[in-house]
Amino acid sequence: MKTKGQPKDWETAAEIVTRSINDMTGSHEFASMMDSNACQKVIFEEFEDIVELVFSSNSQMDNEILQEQFFDIAIAALCGYAYQKDISPKKASKIVREVVIGKQKMYGHGNIKRFGIPGITIRLNDKLERLKNLQRHGGPVLFEPIDDTWLDICGYAIIAIMWIEDWFLLEMRNNKQETSTNTGE
Repeated sequence: MKTKGQPKDWETAAEIVTRSINDMTGSHEFASMMDSNACQKVIFEEFEDIVELVFSSNSQMDNEILQEQFFDIAIAALCGYAYQKDISPKKASKIVREVVIGKQKMYGHGNIKRFGIPGITIRLNDKLERLKNLQRHGGPVLFEPIDDTWLDICGYAIIAIMWIEDWFLLEMRNNKQETSTNTGE
């Protein structure tokens, strides 16, 4: 499952990936996800396979398979978020894209660049454990609502897809303009 297009900056890459995810929410395979429990089931099944591929010494990372699994997680998380917020997947994908871009502006490349897919997998595990605990408690614990967790899961899956596509290290639009202005280009 490949994304369509070749971005010139980080924001465009995120837009291509989120558009692809949104387009796939209507496919036959995902149309059967009628509630957040079904979405969660898909996520946890795919995640177990990712952990095996990424951390097992007996297997080699196959980027094509990994990308497909991260797409499945992103689609299921987007649907879970849409169900939780009672909005359309299209509106949910717009929100997810805005949040992912906003967080990238805050964090930059370094937090993901250092550990790549293994680091993303560990961060995603943290979000999945948080989702389990929030559901076990029947809702938010302290200040963390479940919909934020769905957003984070989708966001990390998008970042993984961008990493696999070699797009994660693209510059942000504003950074490219500042670099051009500062260097006189």
